[in-house]
Amino acid sequence: MSNEALQSLAREMKVMTDMAAGQLNAPSTLNPQEAQDFRDALHRAILQVNQAQNSAQANVQSFALGEGSMTLEEVMVSLQKANISFQTMIAVRNRLVDAYKEVTNLQV
Repeated sequence: MSNEALQSLAREMKVMTDMAAGQLNAPSTLNPQEAQDFRDALHRAILQVNQAQNSAQANVQSFALGEGSMTLEEVMVSLQKANISFQTMIAVRNRLVDAYKEVTNLQV
């Protein structure tokens, strides 16, 4: 994720935290452009995780069939990179779901 996307995510999470603490009344404190940027950044991150997993799987298949010049170490590194990116995406998803649940459980 780019620095700008991370800053946008941080701003949105701050708004959600403030809402959870009862410091904001309306969820419309983000302008539409910031919400769009967040959505696009999340979409790009998901596509990058998918690409890393597809690439790792292609490396495994290529190595198993004896095609290409990849070593076992390179295949293992690509699998680990894909796994770490996937685990990171799951952690982000879990944090977003927790924040959403916290906001929806607010008593008005």
